[in-house]
Amino acid sequence: MLEPLQQNQSTAPGSGPSPSRQRLDAFTHARLWRNPCGFAARFNYLALRYNSDVYGWVKQRFDLTRIEFVVIYSLGLMDGVSASEISSSTAFPKNTLSRAVARLESLGLVARGAGSDTGDRRVQPLSLTRAGRTLLDEALPRFVALEKSMLAPLTLVEREMLSTLLAKVVLSMFENEKGEAEDIGGR
Repeated sequence: MLEPLQQNQSTAPGSGPSPSRQRLDAFTHARLWRNPCGFAARFNYLALRYNSDVYGWVKQRFDLTRIEFVVIYSLGLMDGVSASEISSSTAFPKNTLSRAVARLESLGLVARGAGSDTGDRRVQPLSLTRAGRTLLDEALPRFVALEKSMLAPLTLVEREMLSTLLAKVVLSMFENEKGEAEDIGGR
């Protein structure tokens, strides 16, 4: 039987109840292994562990939010994309992403290219400045090292298999989205 929640013994002001380690471990086990949506739970668990570490470090080291760094990272992958394209690819809201781009511009990390005739800044091509590229070059090894550490228990063949299977799931989602868009447009 699982033990009930234990009160946190800390005397820090505002410290509330926290679960005992045994109960937390039992709950985490149930969430990851007895969950009807086990794949999503395990995928989210890994993503949160990865994101919390790297984006916490980004905030501490560069004073940038996750979404601000996502803009920098995105432009490192493909220079000249617009805020609208980054928003569509990352699923971050356009207004939040626009604020991130504006802050990065003010910090001299991102520059806007010539825009459309509509004056919509969200469709203007973006690029990293030299300072933005330097920041990305400093941060990227930490991202790569954490991914390598997370995948360390797998053999090379297992990593390749995992990559292939995840690619299949992702590509299937793109096909499903395309089919749904065609269904909606054809009505």
